[in-house]
Amino acid sequence: MTQHPPTRPSCTPRALRALPLALAPLVASPLSCAPELAAPPRFHEEAEPETADPADAATELQIEPEAPLHAAPPVLRLRVRLPGASLEGVDPARALVLRGKIGAAHLRQIEQGELSKALSERVVPSIAWLNGTPPGELSLTVAPLAPLAPGETYAVASGSPVFSHTIEIATEGSPPVLSRLWPPPGVGASLGLGVWCGDTPLPETVAAVTLEPSGTAGELRRGAVDEIGARCLRFEGEPLPTAPGEADELRLVGPPVAFPGEPAAVSLDPRPFALESEPLPAVAAACALDEVPLGPGCAQIADDRIRVRSPDVPLLWAIAGEGLDEVLALAPGEPFVLARLPPLTPVELAIATVDNAGRVERRAFSAMTLAPMPHVIINEVLANPVGPEPGQEWVELYNDGGVPAELTGYVLADVGGVTELPSISLEPGAYALVVNEGFVSDDELDPPAPPDTLLLRVPRLGSHGLSNSGEPLKLMDGGGAVLSRSPATPEPKAGMSLARVGPRAPDGSAGSFMTSWPTPGRVNIMNQEIP
Repeated sequence: MTQHPPTRPSCTPRALRALPLALAPLVASPLSCAPELAAPPRFHEEAEPETADPADAATELQIEPEAPLHAAPPVLRLRVRLPGASLEGVDPARALVLRGKIGAAHLRQIEQGELSKALSERVVPSIAWLNGTPPGELSLTVAPLAPLAPGETYAVASGSPVFSHTIEIATEGSPPVLSRLWPPPGVGASLGLGVWCGDTPLPETVAAVTLEPSGTAGELRRGAVDEIGARCLRFEGEPLPTAPGEADELRLVGPPVAFPGEPAAVSLDPRPFALESEPLPAVAAACALDEVPLGPGCAQIADDRIRVRSPDVPLLWAIAGEGLDEVLALAPGEPFVLARLPPLTPVELAIATVDNAGRVERRAFSAMTLAPMPHVIINEVLANPVGPEPGQEWVELYNDGGVPAELTGYVLADVGGVTELPSISLEPGAYALVVNEGFVSDDELDPPAPPDTLLLRVPRLGSHGLSNSGEPLKLMDGGGAVLSRSPATPEPKAGMSLARVGPRAPDGSAGSFMTSWPTPGRVNIMNQEIP
């Protein structure tokens, strides 16, 4: 491991809780990390601050990756050179990043260690540490633990030694930010593995990196695992030698950027690495009669898709084969869908799973897909229209399959009973709106459906209309099999719908539905391509 000078990080968690999935909370004080690590909200000054004494004129601020102070990237490290400073004169715990500019009075609060509530609320969670060897070569690095907001102004300031500098975050031109996919928040059990993923394939790379401060040395490589996950980068490091209990206090950050200076440069989500859980190894799920084992999970084979249920621990899945290169971070028991497979064809897949301690298991999977079939789903629900209720309520169905669906015997069920649908054929790729008999196609209050949208008029939609307070809906075929579900949700605002994020987003997954502007008879807004 690369040797570093003594460091004093400014952000440490409490001891771990006994429960394995509990997030070890941070000690929250004005001069320590706040518990939330989300991107900071936009800050607006209540009044123009008095000008701060530029700090110590001898200090010099540099940005990593290299950038001007007026156009800094959202993910960065702030390095302040401290000529002539000594180890005893520098306290990393009193180095802060704050939203907005600061004045001399603010700087005095930081120097005295007594921040007002208003100033405390402007503190951005960060880690600070010392670099270099005295005398004359010390520098202080401050790393924000979330991307900073484009177009906003921030200050980096210290109470020992006293200094402040101001930066502005660029509004454009910064590298795209890869999300930290693994380990997920609250369940990390390793300081030696992390996975970031984006939307586009990345070049091959093997780069030596170290988690800071004074953390695990390792390499940055393409892929969630070897040969799977071209849109991802992973950090693999050697176990960090620590005294008993010492690792529990560590919070480490990865490099701010990969492929620096290249067109393929990407920023890496700076959420810190920490030991927040006990290891949770995957135990194979018990499969039902209509399921087959797939890795440690269970699968239902269909025509152009395979529905998979993950076991009851958090897992990272990496799957390749038949045009697939999928990387998914899943909660315990969460389902997912492998789609766009060829029907009536043998399928060979390479499966890799990674647990929260970084252990990788690889398995092969083979199956024969079925003949093309219909896949009718509940795609969108408008339970709280601007227009009159229940007359203007609707449930949108969509046939995501490759053949027509005969709806004879199909019913929509809510907590109060069932509504039988008309006997009609729903073509592949077609939408249908289940509506009350008095539904008006364009009431000039809610968005209308295209004129050719199929309307399935029923005497009563829902037992007493669709509940605004949220209730689950089920679509069942004539044999009583549940084909699709939509979840109960809190009361949506008037005129907002509950929409599936994608036709193949699985029922039972927390992220499969979200509130949206209604798009009856059309692709949901979150699935539309933005030009």
